[in-house]
Amino acid sequence: MDRRQALRTIDATLKAAGFVYTGPGACEYEGPIAVHGKPVQVLLKVPDVLFATKPIINLKDRSQIPAETLAHVEEITGICYASGAGLPLDIYKPGEAILRVIDEVRRTLELSYAGRGKQELIDEYQQYWKPTLSVRCFLPKKEVGRKRKASLFVASKGGEPKFVGLSEAKELTGFEVGAITPARVLPVQGNLHPAASITIPHQLAQLRTWYEGQAGIIDGPWAEIYNFLLDGGTCFLAASNAFLGFRISVPAHIAAAVKKGSIRKTSLPSIVERMASSVAVERLSGRWSSLPDIVARNNPSDKNLSSWKVAIVGCGTIGSHLARLLVQTGAGCENELSLFDPEILTEGNIGRHLLGLDSVGDFKSEATAKELKRFHPQVKINAYVDSALDRVDLLRKHDLVIDATGEWNVQSNLNNMFLNNALTDTKALLHSWVFMNGASVQSFLNLRDEFACFRCLKPVFDGPWRFPAGDERDELNLQPASCGDGSFIPFTVDASTTAASLAARAALDWANGAPGARLRTVVVDYNRGRVQKPRSPSFSPSCPACSPFRSRE
Repeated sequence: MDRRQALRTIDATLKAAGFVYTGPGACEYEGPIAVHGKPVQVLLKVPDVLFATKPIINLKDRSQIPAETLAHVEEITGICYASGAGLPLDIYKPGEAILRVIDEVRRTLELSYAGRGKQELIDEYQQYWKPTLSVRCFLPKKEVGRKRKASLFVASKGGEPKFVGLSEAKELTGFEVGAITPARVLPVQGNLHPAASITIPHQLAQLRTWYEGQAGIIDGPWAEIYNFLLDGGTCFLAASNAFLGFRISVPAHIAAAVKKGSIRKTSLPSIVERMASSVAVERLSGRWSSLPDIVARNNPSDKNLSSWKVAIVGCGTIGSHLARLLVQTGAGCENELSLFDPEILTEGNIGRHLLGLDSVGDFKSEATAKELKRFHPQVKINAYVDSALDRVDLLRKHDLVIDATGEWNVQSNLNNMFLNNALTDTKALLHSWVFMNGASVQSFLNLRDEFACFRCLKPVFDGPWRFPAGDERDELNLQPASCGDGSFIPFTVDASTTAASLAARAALDWANGAPGARLRTVVVDYNRGRVQKPRSPSFSPSCPACSPFRSRE
């Protein structure tokens, strides 16, 4: 349907619903929406007939709905009738689409009339705070205690301000920190909400009334907070529904008089109090930005990797992408994530590596660690430019060791170390590799139990894999060394990222105590790959690695 036809359809639909065209735009109307049987006049504008931008609907007269029920009414975007998940509309049926929009607006207003308006305002209170600054909080939400002291600062890179931060420390890895002022974070039991008819405070007098109306603040008397604000501090309130901040500026002439000594500092509270109706309040909005909060957001019900010490062996085509995924699922959050790789990144690597051209010439482990620190400054990470096989003293201290090299000799050696308890603290060994020219990828989890070890998957050195993910008769597409690069097997980056994702999922399942299928396969190229169902293979009696241990059991 072209734009003209869509406009005609919308016009006919709206007119049939009692709307009239008002202009001046091509699709601007006025009409009634029945809210519990009572007509409420609204202004409707359709900026995009394909609905990529949602229609805007405003109340024509806000007095038609009691002020206390005006949740979801915004100054610019109109009535907020669509949730964060959006409102799916059929672009091929514009008439039905616009009627669905009107129905959602009706439902939203009826909820307000039914008494939900006030509660929904509380639920979305942070959106109504109208802050002048958004602040990134690097204090973990779960650690915020009573009277938590912190610092507010401007974080810059190369002299360019990037954001305003809130942290217990007066530094942040990777950033220059300046304009540091004291801050305090108070926990609030329950929700923050309007108080004494004050939705948001604009002046100091309103702030006091609003603050003292918050019953959930159990340890922060106004007198104490007031003096803190007078000293240039910023106060934040952390509640279940909102994370809000506020501060005030002492009038310049009063501050100058205190500095000169013509006004005693002890007199400042009473002097400013008398001016409370004219002292402006600056409102701030806090955003939970600590690594623990970022990790927990997408996986609130399950355990993540933050409780475990994790090591990745190999920071190449799989390991670099895997390292990023593991950080996003908790590795390096509370315990350290360690990276092992002795190789240098070359131009030939970056076609399927996490890193780019600016890291060429750097050690892969160190450059990957630097990139993860750039991703989030709070990540706890170690980078070693040694072979992991030469640093068993370090490797054995990790709960989960992940081999991402895809190299048979490394895979076999790690498997042997794990079976012989050389990795003394290691509870799980996870392998990830690309099979046969990128046809498929596989992951294998070894828990040193009744199931197979890695070598059980290919017990005869010159023999076949027990569960191949491709045709082993295909000739390995090994490219010879040239132009400073070593020999390599070409395959596209989707194989690398798929292998990393498969390993990350296996690691999460293990962390949640439900390791599931130990051998997992994903086909990348369906012309060459072979589907293998997830399984936990039994050990092979002919396995040279684990059969001696099995025979003694």
